[in-house]
Amino acid sequence: MAKVTGPLMSMDARGKIGDALVFIGWKGVKDVRMWLKPGNPKSAKQGNIRLILGGLGRACGKVIAAAPYDVKLQAGGTIPSSQSKQSYLVKYLKDAYVAGTGATMTGNYASILAELTGHAVYTAWVDTADGAGFIDFDLVYATIDPFEKALGLYLLAKAAIALNFTGSPYTKTLSTWTGTQIDKLVAHLS
Repeated sequence: MAKVTGPLMSMDARGKIGDALVFIGWKGVKDVRMWLKPGNPKSAKQGNIRLILGGLGRACGKVIAAAPYDVKLQAGGTIPSSQSKQSYLVKYLKDAYVAGTGATMTGNYASILAELTGHAVYTAWVDTADGAGFIDFDLVYATIDPFEKALGLYLLAKAAIALNFTGSPYTKTLSTWTGTQIDKLVAHLS
């Protein structure tokens, strides 16, 4: 319901009347507009973007505050003061590994997923991610492969190496990791 101050249309009105009119004021200018129902397109392109960001957010949420991974991330001093650890990690992973728009982004996503599934110990990534509580993420209107739980863990490992984390397992090339290094990574997340 609109809140009216003074007689209608003479002083100020703000809010919505039914599903017809919206009264607003912005920088001293008063305005009345027709109310439009906000859209939520469930297009394939939007689904692909939501799937990637949703999967990244769920994976980054597994980094617990004050865990060794978090401590190393904070010690690197790369997180801007205006950003949370999780938003920084999601943005970093998106920009570093699935950057682009439209077909470029989905192509990069397919490449990084293929890199994971082609890893020598792919089943260890899957089993460890499952044991650590990572989950697969999918949207019915997305046209790309679901975000695998192991992909979130794999991208956290790639980020740690790229951000120059010190100590084991981050000093080894990711392609040579075994179940032992993956277990160490999970231990550092919580």
